[in-house]
Amino acid sequence: MEHLDDYTASCQKCDRNRYLIEVKREVARAGICNSCFDVCPACDGQEYRYEINEKGYEVARHCPVCGALKHRIRAFNEARIPRRHHDATIESFKTTRVKTSGGSEPIGNLQRVQFQIYNWVRGFAPGDKGFLLHGNVGTGKTHLLAGTIRHLTLEKGIAARFVEFTHLLSDIRQQFDQGRGETAVLAPLVEIPVLAIDELGKGRNTDWQLSIIDEIISKRYNRSLTTLFTTNYPVTEVALPSGNVDDANFRRTASAATLSERVGERVFSRLHEMAEFIEIDSPDYRKDR
Repeated sequence: MEHLDDYTASCQKCDRNRYLIEVKREVARAGICNSCFDVCPACDGQEYRYEINEKGYEVARHCPVCGALKHRIRAFNEARIPRRHHDATIESFKTTRVKTSGGSEPIGNLQRVQFQIYNWVRGFAPGDKGFLLHGNVGTGKTHLLAGTIRHLTLEKGIAARFVEFTHLLSDIRQQFDQGRGETAVLAPLVEIPVLAIDELGKGRNTDWQLSIIDEIISKRYNRSLTTLFTTNYPVTEVALPSGNVDDANFRRTASAATLSERVGERVFSRLHEMAEFIEIDSPDYRKDR
């Protein structure tokens, strides 16, 4: 079977990917690199080729070279990765920092997490158990989630969708207010092979919000569809600090909500069956930039 690599030469603009990624409004968009693949060399830009079938008839078939590339680009564009993470890849995830004494040192357990996500995405097949990244803010959870969706779409052509939790709820509410029915609104989220939900639990946590996330998670659970998550909320009870603690630290720790409190026990229980919980144990490395 023919492959894109059979027709590709080096290209400084796209590094042989045959696509480029740019920002369009609020999301990342991919397009064919016009420097090296403006016209498909396998079909001369016709998007189909004539072949002889098993009965000896000449038939037109979609080009397997540019057709596969366009399918992967379409999957990426429909995933709607946020513009801030348009260039996020698993490989570019920052796992080390420069030491003041020279050289570099690992940041928390980020190298192990990066390796774990990389192995997961390379061996992924639709229906596989997902993962839930949890840990402090500023540790790269959204970067890894966006990089995962990028790989699944652009490298494997798997249909996926990236949503930020509060934006998702706001969009659903708006569609309901416009008179669209629940089935029409939730169907794209319930049926997509891979759904990535960023910052699960964030928001006002109203009864309506809890009912919506319960509906989405329950239907995807029953269909054995892959769902990925990130959250800044702890997945277990937060231990109260020992020793002398200032008032601000005590109040923040004592009032910290857990993920189960934010999404409800029913959804939290389903999460354990749908996803592997992966803790990111790292300081906020955004502060180092």
